[in-house]
Order: sequence, then C-alpha cells, then structure tokens
Amino acid sequence: MRPASAAAELLGSFVFAFTVGCNVLSGNVLETPMGWEIASIACALLAMMAAFGPLSGGHFNPAVSVAMLCAGKMQLMDAFVYILLQLAGTTMAMLFARQLLEEHERSVIHVAGRDVVVETIYALMLNFVILCVSGKRNNPENEPNQFYGIAASSTLAAGLSCTRGRKTGVFNPAITIGLGLTQIGFQVHSLVSFVIVQLVAAVAAAALFRLLRPEEKLSTDQMASYVPSLAVRLFSEFLGTTLLMLTLGLSSWENIWAAPCALMGLVYALGDLSGGHFNPAVTAAVVLSRTRLLISADLLGYWACQVVGCFVAAVTCMILIPGFHWDLGPKAPFQAGAAYIMELTFSIILCLAVLAVSCIKGINSIYSRNFYFGLAIGVALLAGCLCCAKISGACFNPAISLAVAVSSLVQGRMSSAFYASNYCFIELLAGVIAAILFRATHAREYTPKEVTADLQARMP
Repeated sequence: MRPASAAAELLGSFVFAFTVGCNVLSGNVLETPMGWEIASIACALLAMMAAFGPLSGGHFNPAVSVAMLCAGKMQLMDAFVYILLQLAGTTMAMLFARQLLEEHERSVIHVAGRDVVVETIYALMLNFVILCVSGKRNNPENEPNQFYGIAASSTLAAGLSCTRGRKTGVFNPAITIGLGLTQIGFQVHSLVSFVIVQLVAAVAAAALFRLLRPEEKLSTDQMASYVPSLAVRLFSEFLGTTLLMLTLGLSSWENIWAAPCALMGLVYALGDLSGGHFNPAVTAAVVLSRTRLLISADLLGYWACQVVGCFVAAVTCMILIPGFHWDLGPKAPFQAGAAYIMELTFSIILCLAVLAVSCIKGINSIYSRNFYFGLAIGVALLAGCLCCAKISGACFNPAISLAVAVSSLVQGRMSSAFYASNYCFIELLAGVIAAILFRATHAREYTPKEVTADLQARMP
C-alpha cells in the first residue's frame, strides 16, 4: 500500500465524519425542515471521493472495504489497514467536533426494529452501488468513469432521507462506533447491532455483485464481447425498481430529493446491465425508439419485473410502518385535469431524458460514452418532483402507480385507487409520446451511417 493511499483514506474519513458529527451536534438532523443536513453529508462524501478516489479508492467506510474484500477487489491486509485508518480518522473527527461544539450531555437514541431493517437495506444498497460503479464494465482501466462519487453520494442521500431524524450510523460502522464512543448518539447494544448489520449488508452486497456481474472474472478481450444475460437484466430491473419504490415509501413521499437521488445511484450502478429503466414507461419508450436491442418479449419481461418489484416494496413498507398507506391523486386545491397534465408532461420529459442520454452517445467527445447519463436522468425526475409534488403527487412511473392502486384497493381507499390507475395509463402514454418525439428530434440517429458520412463530405 502506498503512503499516499493511507493518508488519503485517513484524511477523507476525518472530513466525512467531522461533517456528520457537526450536523448531529448542531441539531441540524432534527431542526432543518428541508433536510439540508443530508445535502451537507452527501456533498462531503462527494468532495472526498473526488479528491481522494484516484489515490485510495475513496472508501472512508469499513463496510465498503469489507465489501471490496469479499468481492475480490481488495487484498486482506490492505482492507485491514484501511479499516484501522477509517476508525482512527472517524474517532478523531468525532472527538474534535464534540470538543468544538461543547457537547457534554449524552444523547441516547432508542433504536427500533424498523431502524435496523432500514439500515440494513440502505447499507446494502450503498455498498452494492459502490461495487458496481467501480467494476470492470463501469470503470475500465483505459477509460475510468467520472461518476464514482456522484453515484455513491446520491445513494447515501437517498438512504439518509429514509432514516432522517433517527441519527443512525450513516451506513458506516466507523461513524456508528465514533458516535457511540464519543457518547453523541448510541446506546452500547444499539451500537453493536448497527455495526453487525452494516457489515452483514456489505457481505450481502458483495454476493449480489458477484451474482449480477460474472464478467468481473473475464479478460479484457472477453469483456469487449460480453453481453449480460436476460436473467441478469431482468433481475437488475426488479432490484432497481424495488429499491426505488422502497425509497419513495420509507421517505413517506415527503422528501422530494429521495427518489431522484436513489434513481441516480441505481442508474449508474445497473445502467450498463439492463439500461437502468426501473419504469415501464421508460421501457416502452426505449423499445419504440428502436435505439437498443430490446424486443417485445424483453418489454413484457421488463414490465413484469418492474411491477413485481413495486409490489414487493409496497408490502415491505406496509410491514415496516404500521398504518402506512399510499396516496396518489390531485392535491387540493388543484383539479384532476391539472394533475393528469403534469404527470403526462414530466413523464414525457423523464422518458426523453433517458432516450437522449442512455440510448445514444449524446455530446460528442473523445470518450466512447458520456458520464452524465445518471445525473441527467436523476435531475429530470427531480425537476418533476419539485414541480408536481403539491399538484399531482409526482409519480411518473406506471409500476408505482399500479402498486399504489392495488394497495389502495386492499385498504378500501377507492379514490386513491381510481387516480392511481388513471396515472398508470397516462404515464404509459407518455412513454409512447416520448418515443415519437425522440424519433422526430433525433432523426440523424436513424439515418444510415453511409448517408451521414456522404452528407458530411459534401458540406463546405
């Protein structure tokens, strides 16, 4: 291990933990209504990954190092040294934050079973996303990606949105131990349980990574011709859609940043496998656009996995949160017509964004691909959420609408079921319209290469 790598891991862990500690001790976790402490913590991780990722890999988290070790991407001794450095940097940062802010009273967090389950889910999701974006297909040696930090920090923000106010361990054993040892957050038994589930989630993430990415064992020459199997693509869509809807449900649809952040991280993690649709309207638009090798059989398989994923997420949310129910429909004082138009408009925008940044190269550059595709898709969803949350509820996904309709019927809420079923139709229609608009605006993509080259040669 190079000294620069060790120094980078120590300093990055210190800065990240100091940001967490200051947000906890200053009361931001409980007092800021818009959840700006989430942005603060996620931005700190993004900055440290951008600064030190090329040196150490930018782990700053013992669970990530364990996941890398189990996935065969790290040596045992290196992982051991990384974990020691992460624990040291985090503990120093927590002590410094406590001394700086003169916090002397023990703030005890009573952890419920739901907190442990949610911590496990998002610790797994965070580690899985980091493994995927650092894999051979997403991060080849000859063209390393520029979205490693974006994917990790956006996933962290999504998880924090679902645990907000609980002052949990940021899916990081070093942070959990630091909070406990400095008597900022946890009881001893809660500290131990959180560390255990975070490490178990890391091992599970590594197993899931190996299952979905057998190409990690291929040579560079074999990698060039590798195509993910249909089973891998379908499971990727199921997994991504499940995690996306879980984020919507567990954040109670109140934090409008949660779903866009989750979508951003998942698209970067799984986009190279299945396309990262997680939305039947997007799949319909991609199939109709004829820009990728997706046939009608793929469409039906994708739709089935997306719908099943949403149902699994809906049931999970209802189990974890007693009395939980989904609401979709026009928000007072707005009428149904306004809600339908908003859902249609921003569903079209989301589908168009996917087609324009994932199905074609996009902006011409020296790179064989663009690196902004996940960011563009995430902010397209964010634009719709910010605009429509208080008008239509901001869904833009037929699978989610269908799951909400069925769960509302089961709970006897006919009004919500009616609107949700209408949303499902409107959002699918948006996928068809997006494909038509894309073919009209990107006609060059459908022109044979020979004709395009001839036209370019004739231009003065």
